[in-house]
Amino acid sequence: MYEQFFGLTEKPFSIQPDPAFLYWGRTHRLAYAMLEYGVLNHAGISVISGEVGCGKTTLVHRLLDQLSDTHTVALLSNIQQGRGDLLSWVLMGFGEPFANKTHVELFSQLQSFFISEYSKGRRVVLIIDEAQNLSTDMLEELRMLSNINAGKDQLLQLILVGQPELKELLNKPELLQLAQRVGSDFHLTPLNVEEVHAYIDTRLAIAGCRRRVFTDRAIDSIAEHSRGVPRVINIITDTALVYAFSAEELVVGVETIRNVIRDKSEFGVFGLASDDAAAPPLRSASETGIDAFADSSKKNRHKDNDEAISAARDDHRPQSPSPQSEPLESQQHDHDVIVDATPRAGGQLREASPRFSGVKEESSITGVVVVASDNKVSPEAAIRSAGDGRAIVFVAVGAAPDATATAKGAGAVIAEGPDRSFTPAGRARNAGYRQLKKIAPHLQYVQFVDAGTALDPDWITTAEKFMARRPEVSIVTGAVRSPRGSKISAAPAGGRDHGDDEGEIQCVFGGSALMRVESFEAAGGFRGDLLTAETVDLCIRLRRRGARIWRLGEGMALCEPAPKSGGWWAQSCQRGFDNAYCASLHGGPPERLGMMDTVLAAFWGFLFPSAIVIAALLGALVAIKFSPATPPIFVAGVILAFGIGVFVLRIIASILVRGALKASSWRAAFPAVMGRFPEFLGACKLWFGAKR
Repeated sequence: MYEQFFGLTEKPFSIQPDPAFLYWGRTHRLAYAMLEYGVLNHAGISVISGEVGCGKTTLVHRLLDQLSDTHTVALLSNIQQGRGDLLSWVLMGFGEPFANKTHVELFSQLQSFFISEYSKGRRVVLIIDEAQNLSTDMLEELRMLSNINAGKDQLLQLILVGQPELKELLNKPELLQLAQRVGSDFHLTPLNVEEVHAYIDTRLAIAGCRRRVFTDRAIDSIAEHSRGVPRVINIITDTALVYAFSAEELVVGVETIRNVIRDKSEFGVFGLASDDAAAPPLRSASETGIDAFADSSKKNRHKDNDEAISAARDDHRPQSPSPQSEPLESQQHDHDVIVDATPRAGGQLREASPRFSGVKEESSITGVVVVASDNKVSPEAAIRSAGDGRAIVFVAVGAAPDATATAKGAGAVIAEGPDRSFTPAGRARNAGYRQLKKIAPHLQYVQFVDAGTALDPDWITTAEKFMARRPEVSIVTGAVRSPRGSKISAAPAGGRDHGDDEGEIQCVFGGSALMRVESFEAAGGFRGDLLTAETVDLCIRLRRRGARIWRLGEGMALCEPAPKSGGWWAQSCQRGFDNAYCASLHGGPPERLGMMDTVLAAFWGFLFPSAIVIAALLGALVAIKFSPATPPIFVAGVILAFGIGVFVLRIIASILVRGALKASSWRAAFPAVMGRFPEFLGACKLWFGAKR
């Protein structure tokens, strides 16, 4: 109805549970972490409770989307006492026959089903939504099912999801044995004021909105009347969008929200259908202790509707959409330990040069790690562009004594290993981050930047404001430009992450990006065993944990493209290696990184030319045997000419696609087409080389 008017691709505030619109508030992250922990660690029973409309079912559907093919899952949401035998419900959930059987036969069949799935290497997970409707006897019967095991392995994992009454039910003395078997549990609470702002912004952005729709005062009013319950927020905001659409107002102001609340109260059947007794008064992040820096950040709420379209809030909202909350030490890769964040007395940054003298830890929430992979590239511009008052660490990939000396002279703290260098690049980046956390353990964000790149003066401030408004975003990047103003893309040819795209992206190619510290640590940092594409791999791992990767249209950095050695042949070889390496890491669905380019390199760089050569040889042999009057060289030449003609046509098509009137199109067409040959050789270096 109103989607086109507000520039939306779909309704952003449907009350139906949709994992694609899940907002990762602090309690939602923790609740999902407990759900995921229970499944991954084979907890016998997990319990998630929460107020009505707080998003419990959405979390369950998110979990269902993430469970692999190694799990057999049944979701039951309408079991109640007096509506049939529990075992029949369970068998129905798993798609097993259950009609006309005694209770003993049902139990025996269910036990056989569990054993059969276990023998296939599959985990059986039973999820019961609205579990507060179960009787004491039914819960006790579920406990008996959880007793079925094979040696030390449990055959059934049980997840109970319900309203607050479920807590009271499980605390009954007669259910003590079941309560003692609960391996993970969490109670979901409504959103606080800051989270309501982020919740609305997040859902609008996911629905395709590219501007502010609700003013801050309007969202404050929504938060007050909804009491932070997501379902009620959806009802109010959806109705408000209808009102604004009817009045042809592009911005929803506080007066529209007041009209919605008044009309719902006076003319609605149920009003707002919220439980004021169950939902506590909203509190700010500083009152709930969610944001450690809320006291040092004053709210800057704009009062006018017109200002709200372009204004960015400066308050720091709850961070990191990462659904995991386990300690970082439990998630490290074999090659690295990311964090050593030991606080020091006095609250001062450790002095490495006069640059950081007297700088308080709380003066900046973003630190900078400058990474150099070439000794010939000076890191001075990158270090000085980071701005005063920020902790800056320099780390070199491999031996780079000149670059290290320059960085030390520019005032950066040097991260050095036992051999004074780190390889591969992922290990170097982790070392730089560890050093950064030592001198500034309070940081919320870390900006990685390649040496030879100068950050835009306004970039970090812009990125911080965006990340504060969008807690589900873990990595944000921006435009990288040359001194002449043209955009520079680090994406490989044919890459799905196009350098000019804005909004949500699949991954970041290149090394410069601002990352949320909490998400970075929860993911275990960069993998230290990768030969290349360490940032791409980190982005994919974060996305699989529910995080989002974003590219802003604002400029992030100024970079002079480094001269590439070896000509187009060597560059194409390296590109083929990188594509094949990405395909080996994340070539499967849904990412399929590097897969298409690797397939095309194998086809045009080997299969098609080989087929042409073989066809020419066979044609010559056929001519000799069956048509002696026809010169075999002529037959072979015709077939070879056909193959060459195909490549010529591809070059012409490449010129036309790029623009026939552009000189750059003519220069780029030949390397783009004929580069498939060295790309295939580069892929062979990975497949058959010593570094595979």
